[in-house]
Amino acid sequence: MAFNDDNFMLQTDAAKRIYQDIKDQPIFDYHCHLDPKEIFEDKVYENIVDIWLGGDHYKWRLMRANGVSEDEITGSADKLSKFKAFARTLQRAYGNPVYHWSAMELKNVFGIEEVLTEANAEAIYNRLNAYIQKEEISPRKLIAASKVTFIGTTDNPLDDLEWHAKLAADESMSTTVAPTFRPDQAFIEHAQFADFVKGLSEKTNHQITDFQSFVAALEERIAYFAQHGCKASDISFTEIVFEEADDQVIDNLLAKALKGEKLASLDIKQWQTALFAQLCRLYKKYGFITQVHFGALRNNHSELYKKLGADVGIDSMGDQTALTLNMNRLLDNLVQKDSLPKMIWYNLNPSYNIAVANTLANFQANEVGVKSYLQFGAGWWFADTKLGMISQMDALAEQGILANFVGMLTDSRSFLSYQRHDYFRRILANYLGQWISQGQVPEDYDALGKMAQDIAYNNAQAYFN
Repeated sequence: MAFNDDNFMLQTDAAKRIYQDIKDQPIFDYHCHLDPKEIFEDKVYENIVDIWLGGDHYKWRLMRANGVSEDEITGSADKLSKFKAFARTLQRAYGNPVYHWSAMELKNVFGIEEVLTEANAEAIYNRLNAYIQKEEISPRKLIAASKVTFIGTTDNPLDDLEWHAKLAADESMSTTVAPTFRPDQAFIEHAQFADFVKGLSEKTNHQITDFQSFVAALEERIAYFAQHGCKASDISFTEIVFEEADDQVIDNLLAKALKGEKLASLDIKQWQTALFAQLCRLYKKYGFITQVHFGALRNNHSELYKKLGADVGIDSMGDQTALTLNMNRLLDNLVQKDSLPKMIWYNLNPSYNIAVANTLANFQANEVGVKSYLQFGAGWWFADTKLGMISQMDALAEQGILANFVGMLTDSRSFLSYQRHDYFRRILANYLGQWISQGQVPEDYDALGKMAQDIAYNNAQAYFN
């Protein structure tokens, strides 16, 4: 079996047959970190390093593990040196998904079928740059080539959404680019919380004096996002907590945080519980799908964080106690208040996959006919690997209905990352093909092909209306 050929990752005839049903489907990219300004301006890239290595902390993390100096990763080294340093790293990275993604990007986007090594790095570097200029590779060309129909960006609640408005008015843009409401700074442990409250007050002309007025100002921004085509919200929690408190306690926490006073663990849990409940109420009211990413321990290398800031490859998967107790109490509380929106839960630590899928199954009842009203999201970040994807699908298949799964998301800042959808589809086809080969399901290619098509695209399109 040749590496990265047409049957890459497809180990059985059944897998190859199923893959044919999904390989040409479009992409519904409901969560990513692409910049709408870059999409609108659509500038042609100048250098492969800018598009391939710039801002890609997956690759930076790998290069550090191979002893590459920071100067050749995020520093001032010339671009050819950075490219060679990555090539030197890649040729030792067998087994890491970055190895597979990189090979697929080179082949599928740029037509480079050779395996990248330090020896051929300079020649391939020159070929890539020549191709970029000749073909005038730009964000919209990459989006169109991957047949992306929808992009959900990630946006600060105070954003004026200027670039989304311009994209919506651009008749030459066939892909829908919608904002996603991401209020991380509204949680009191965030370093910019006080600045966020001040900005929110100025943006909405609300005098924020208590929790009620804070939520009212947030609702105004949610309504603004809805007017600009927003379909979803997103949030990232270190832990899932449930710690109720009365209104006076929450008001006192707001005052405490605005004064810059030290916050206790209980303070953070009480505010997270209260605010998330109110946000979910509003998300249901405005029809936003609520995405919850949880389990990331961020910025662990303090010296690199001071030097480079966040999102530079120094984060980890976390753990916590009482996860399912807190999830069940949180979700039940939302049901009791008629505030449970459609939700997608992304778990970063695969050891919790069965527990998360099992918990979500408790709250699928709905009278609006939505299949899997609460979704167990695809393997996220450190879990969007072959084993991570399989672990997530195993848990969902055993505890829920895999056929209703909304499938892969990009969750990336790179326009080249759409190859990860093909990677997922190959793993999905192989997964379902093994069921057939092992006699676990009937050899019904119409049913399994339809299931694969739904997971690859149709379910997400339907779930996001």
